[in-house]
Amino acid sequence: MLGLKTHYIYCMSMMLKRFAFIFLIFSILAGCASDDKKPDEPEKTELEYYTDAQELMDTEQYFQAIKELSALEGFYPFGRYAEQAKLELMFNYMALDDYTNAHATAERFLRLHPRHPKVDYAYYVRGLSTYFMTRGFFDSFVSIDRAERDMAIMQDAFREFNELLSKYPNSPYAADARQRMIHLRDYLARHEVFAARYLIRRQAFAAAANRGQFIVSRYQGSSAVPEGLAIMIESYQKLGLDDLANDTLQILVSNYPDYPKLDQNKQLIIEDVHSNDQRSFLNILTFGLLG
Repeated sequence: MLGLKTHYIYCMSMMLKRFAFIFLIFSILAGCASDDKKPDEPEKTELEYYTDAQELMDTEQYFQAIKELSALEGFYPFGRYAEQAKLELMFNYMALDDYTNAHATAERFLRLHPRHPKVDYAYYVRGLSTYFMTRGFFDSFVSIDRAERDMAIMQDAFREFNELLSKYPNSPYAADARQRMIHLRDYLARHEVFAARYLIRRQAFAAAANRGQFIVSRYQGSSAVPEGLAIMIESYQKLGLDDLANDTLQILVSNYPDYPKLDQNKQLIIEDVHSNDQRSFLNILTFGLLG
């Protein structure tokens, strides 16, 4: 009799637990059903998103402004402020030094709105973000001449700025783009100088002479031109082409009489190509950056 009573109590306990669990489930479902706002519905109107973003930008809260503009773009992709939101997203990303997202947003804008009245700004931001990507993190700690590194990203920035100037030469951003192209061109020219000097150290004098000619013809007006002439002179001398060496020396002296590698007799001072053969362990370990 006692065992039957215990079994009865056990069964009732289990039934109560089941009823409590079912009640909890229905309560949760009822709570969800009572919430009229769906998760994928906007919390604000398009204008409210845009206005809030403007206020955040005015107080330099760029990260929060990006959240508002991204929400606007997501919820109202074809709204009145959608295109302007993309343009202002570029500005906010640039303000935060987020050049990758700035570039991606500019590329997307150019693809979707190629005839927009402010499309020149997208071209400018695309080039500017690539330009700033050339500043490596490692530069903050050691002195590295950018011209010694791979020039692919600088060539991309130059090409993107050039596209802005070719399509919108009267853009308000054209002057700044043009100045940055001058700097990029100088870096690219200096990179060619480093490459030519490397060829000389490896005693590939014919290739070095050709690289010097390329510098002089391609980068007229840059600071690398006298270096290109000096490389040609040195290479011609090593190849035994004395007439070419002398003719090129006359060009160097006539156009760049203060070139620092000219001696008092206006002869080119040529370093021993073997002088840099002995490299320190630190130099080898850092791939030529230090030591």
